[in-house]
Amino acid sequence: MRQWIITVLFLVFFVPYVYLYLRQIIKMNQTATFPVTKEDVTAIRRQPKAPIALPSISHQKRGFYLNGIVILILLFLLTAKILGYFSEWTYFSILFPMLINYSQTWNVFAIMDNGVLCGGRFIPWERIQFYEFEPIDNDHSYYGYVPEVNGGYELEIKTKFTSVNCIVTSEAVKDKLSGILDAHLLSKNN
Repeated sequence: MRQWIITVLFLVFFVPYVYLYLRQIIKMNQTATFPVTKEDVTAIRRQPKAPIALPSISHQKRGFYLNGIVILILLFLLTAKILGYFSEWTYFSILFPMLINYSQTWNVFAIMDNGVLCGGRFIPWERIQFYEFEPIDNDHSYYGYVPEVNGGYELEIKTKFTSVNCIVTSEAVKDKLSGILDAHLLSKNN
């Protein structure tokens, strides 16, 4: 009985992970309204040291393969556990960091027709409360990593309970993003 309870608890974490993975793949196969130019791509960063890659599977191979392999391993372990090949659940614990850091394995930021894709998260327009740009100055946590980030902005898009962040290194791209986000948020409120 205890083993079935643990199996159900495992599935409670595993099924949403698979859902997020499949949703990420579907969203990346849709056309993004931003970024569209090379300047846009080089001016947006999820982490201070590396610009984002285009929102397509061919440019997001690391996240695609890494998360796909984790899903396959977890399916294999779950099947082996249910069939009785081992009785311990400790094998699953080595993959929990991947479940926790899912969003960090994708180096993507894109504005789609129906929401914002940032890392491993997709936020529909209806859930976005507001956004803000915070200047990256001497007191900011990203200041000093690379010269391109210094003097840039951190974009934070907030929902009711969570938020997603990215770094914008260009004033022109910041203005373009503000225009796109304002247009969607104004149409949402009307």
